[in-house]
Amino acid sequence: MEKSARPRTALNECVKVVVRCRPLSEREKNEGFEEVKKSRTEQTWYERLSTKTPVDNKKFDARLQVVKVWPERGAVQVYNPKGQDKMFTYDAAYDASADTQTMYDEMVRPLVASVLDGFNGCVFAYGQTGTGKTHTMEGTAEHEGIIPRAFRHIWAHIETSASPDVTHLVSCSYIELYLEDVRDLLSKDCKKLTIRGQELNGFYIPEMTSVVCKSAAEMVRVMRAGNRNRAAGRTDMNEHSSRSHAVFLVTIETAHRKTNRIRVGKLNLVDLAGSERQRKTGASAERLREASRINQALSSLGNVISALAENSPHVPYRDSKLTRILQDSLGGNSKTIMIANIGPASYNYDETITTLRYAHRAKAIKNKPVRNEDPKDAKLREYQAEIERLRALIEQRKVQERKPRKQPRARTMPAPDNSEEDTVSIENENILAESTIEQEKRQMEELEAQIVALEERLVQGGGGGKELLNNLNEAQLVLEARRSEITQRKAREVEMQQRIELEEETTASVTSTFATLQQEVDHKTQRLKKCLSKYACLREEMVEQREAHDGERREHEALQAALIAELRRRLLVADSFVPDAGRPAVLRARYNEDTDTWELREHSGVEPLAERPVAGGARRRPTCAAALAQRLARQRAENVLDLAPLPLPSTTRTYTPPRHNHHTQSVPTPTKKEPEMEPVSVARKSARPTRPSTAHQRLGTAGVR
Repeated sequence: MEKSARPRTALNECVKVVVRCRPLSEREKNEGFEEVKKSRTEQTWYERLSTKTPVDNKKFDARLQVVKVWPERGAVQVYNPKGQDKMFTYDAAYDASADTQTMYDEMVRPLVASVLDGFNGCVFAYGQTGTGKTHTMEGTAEHEGIIPRAFRHIWAHIETSASPDVTHLVSCSYIELYLEDVRDLLSKDCKKLTIRGQELNGFYIPEMTSVVCKSAAEMVRVMRAGNRNRAAGRTDMNEHSSRSHAVFLVTIETAHRKTNRIRVGKLNLVDLAGSERQRKTGASAERLREASRINQALSSLGNVISALAENSPHVPYRDSKLTRILQDSLGGNSKTIMIANIGPASYNYDETITTLRYAHRAKAIKNKPVRNEDPKDAKLREYQAEIERLRALIEQRKVQERKPRKQPRARTMPAPDNSEEDTVSIENENILAESTIEQEKRQMEELEAQIVALEERLVQGGGGGKELLNNLNEAQLVLEARRSEITQRKAREVEMQQRIELEEETTASVTSTFATLQQEVDHKTQRLKKCLSKYACLREEMVEQREAHDGERREHEALQAALIAELRRRLLVADSFVPDAGRPAVLRARYNEDTDTWELREHSGVEPLAERPVAGGARRRPTCAAALAQRLARQRAENVLDLAPLPLPSTTRTYTPPRHNHHTQSVPTPTKKEPEMEPVSVARKSARPTRPSTAHQRLGTAGVR
């Protein structure tokens, strides 16, 4: 088995998290926000505010700056108005005085260098709306952001490594995710695109516009052209708020002629839209709909970060198209940097804490970056094959031109009658041959022009013939090495400082010695206070987490209710208007998320269970199958209301009362003194009709009814 000189895979590395705090905006300064500086030796937060503004435990209205950044330790301290201050540590932290160039040199430059070496890289900005994400990624004409600096870094490396044996191809694309629709920002009509998935290469987007660039200035022009098509709007918190998530994709292909290998590095530069709250942004109508979609996508991203941080067996990448796009960047084949942007003002305290917590969780995400060597879909290989084909075609044409053409047969004995005809035919043959030659020349010129156009797309070094250029390249290489060394040293210093602070508390009890018992009591009392303070801080954090969880649950319930209502509305429309003949096909349709299409399942042959009949197009209520049965043809056009009712036979009898004999009723009751007078027969005959039988009673009762 052949062994490679350099391994294709790198060790598992965690996502690097950077926090950047913006300065107070002009609006916040005009509203009276001011900075509060506090060290560990100063009084507590409540004592500080008690002399300035009364504090309510339920509501905090002090217009102060609550974020303190410690760049030398990579820590961010947030002053909690309701309790203990909160401290978070990251790979790097930058306050308002730090510029973008410093952050790029220390954190982003090593990642872009690894992309030039054939790895996948991703830089994305995350945070609340109005915290400076777009300024960090794109910047302005005076203050460039990360994206333009990455362009200049890429082309400086290409010019530095100029060699006739190395060929580069740089292409870029620009897409946005607006209302859960992927749109191409480089196309004229901003057409909608479809995300497709692959097992090895992650996601890919067919029909996406790809522009081949030959300089950093050309890439900047492409970015600005895409920004003109990007969705933006105004809110109360941001004058130019991004209403979509934007992804700028840069693909760098490098071919080495000696080794005949191609390396492909992909760099994804992501500018996420900020999370919003309607009461702060004042969004309504279309802006409110956009904010709902933005928050839904960011919520899915937060769920993915939490699942990866907890090593969950299931990661919900498919909950949103944003998480599908960032699938490789979070837990996949990529080196990733997350830039968490926060605001310093106190009225954004809840959003700042949420952003810092998500960023702290992202530190635990582990990626598995792999160098991309000799991929099958490399455009550089396609261009080289096309150039070779065109050159072979030109050589074939040249060989055909060198061959002697067949001369027309000489007539030994030309007939005097055909001399003019022969002259005309020879002239026609000459004209045809000249036109053929001209056509072949034009075809060769077109082929050569195609070769020149393809070669112009490829950036190739011109060989080290100039001593000045060589010296400049060497100086730039040395400068790059020094910068990387300085960055590594600073990273080690921050890591060592964090370890020292973590181990100070554990080693204090071991290294401390006491001269008296009172000193030991004071020391243990101080440690007990620290432990109680930590315990109180953890309890406060649990309460805040519970409140945040309840808020998210309410938002999810409201979203679920809205989705269920929309689903019921669509089902009602489908049940009311879809014809019965097409209903089985609709029930067999299933949505394929990989291909973003609807597919029909194979018919199983098993009839589904009978369901409760639904209302048809002209029926107001559910109708059973018996009522929908076919009626007789002669009864279809008859109106029941116009027909006379048919006489029905009676099923009851009329009640007839029994006859009574008045003579029998008037006979007195016989006494004992007159035994001879006993009208027994008469009395029995007359008494029987007075008590009708039970059957007659029932019949009479039925007749009365």
